[in-house]
Amino acid sequence: MKGIGSQKEKTILMLSWEYPPHIIGGLARHVHALATELGKINQQIHVLTSRPNESREYEQQGNVHIHRVNPINDQDMDFLSWMAGLNLAIIEEALRIANHIEFDLVHTHDWMTGPAAKFLSRKLEIPLIATVHGTEFGRNKGVFTELQQFISKKENELCHCADEIIVCSDFMEAEILSLFKVPNEKISVITNGAVSEKVQQTHFDIEELYPFLKGKKMIYSIGRIVKEKGFQTLIAAADLLKMNAKDICFVVAGNGPLLEWYRQKVRELELNGFVHFIGFVNEDIRNSLMKRADIAVFASSYEPFGLAAAETLAAGVPTVVAKTGGMQTLIEDYKTGFYMQSGDEKNLVRIIEWILENEARSQEIARNAMESINEKFSWSQNAKATDTLYIRALSNNCQKEGIK
Repeated sequence: MKGIGSQKEKTILMLSWEYPPHIIGGLARHVHALATELGKINQQIHVLTSRPNESREYEQQGNVHIHRVNPINDQDMDFLSWMAGLNLAIIEEALRIANHIEFDLVHTHDWMTGPAAKFLSRKLEIPLIATVHGTEFGRNKGVFTELQQFISKKENELCHCADEIIVCSDFMEAEILSLFKVPNEKISVITNGAVSEKVQQTHFDIEELYPFLKGKKMIYSIGRIVKEKGFQTLIAAADLLKMNAKDICFVVAGNGPLLEWYRQKVRELELNGFVHFIGFVNEDIRNSLMKRADIAVFASSYEPFGLAAAETLAAGVPTVVAKTGGMQTLIEDYKTGFYMQSGDEKNLVRIIEWILENEARSQEIARNAMESINEKFSWSQNAKATDTLYIRALSNNCQKEGIK
């Protein structure tokens, strides 16, 4: 180990099943932003992740080294088998790298790479940090199926074997304590960051790519296309608005298992041309959509933090968030944003209509939000807090080993 002081360079092994350009949800963007900021404060980060399509096996971005591996059983259609194969491939690659690089600690994100992190922590005799981004219980309001029970068990195992647990909100801290009964002192709340600079700087002509936006006010949302993100409520609100608001359109970006189901629902309700599920978008398109948006809506039933909502708030977009989970601390109602009741499309419609009818006041609220979010949430602050936690874990590990 090279030292535990804040000014000493540390070499971090960071595990995540997704990392750009492989983006499934907010986890990939979180890990990328954290790794980048840690690199800026002189830490060497080695990210081990899955290798999608034709992405590079290895690349370096500043002090961040990205190693991409194919699961042992890359073509297996069973998700758990595929994930087990990914963990084996990560272990193999990490041990290969460890032959010539000394890692100080391993930091894993969620249960998916937890088994590899647990093994590598013990094998390399280094501390294990786990960031828990959400729980299976929270996403489903309980665990009911064998798959959900398996995932919840893996989350529990990870929390108990980790030396330190990071969560993104007080809401998530309470959830982890209640579900997994870990000691209070083991959990640290480190809020996510929110980046607005790239949104303001983008020059991408989004209306050329999506001509249906021309002359329309855009209501925007983004996220993994799963039930807990509340897109059903968005569709129901659009159905109520379609007759009296012909100058608006809804745009939902993101991929996920329910994408085709929601598209079919839009067709059934004859909302084609009014509601657009556009699928996965890259960073340039995402930033351009945020810059073009007139309103952003995040109608989730479960949200540990609300990273996408924080980003639209930081970009100065009038933003509606469900009063649930970590999003409850993002705004002040009608001061920096707008609260809606989760699952209540009529409530959402009333808020959208108020924003459209009170444009000057809405823009003032959005400007207040931009100042508040950029002051309270930054990836630089997140990285510094994470680095402080690393130092504590290394110090505790030294004490365990009897190193003074």
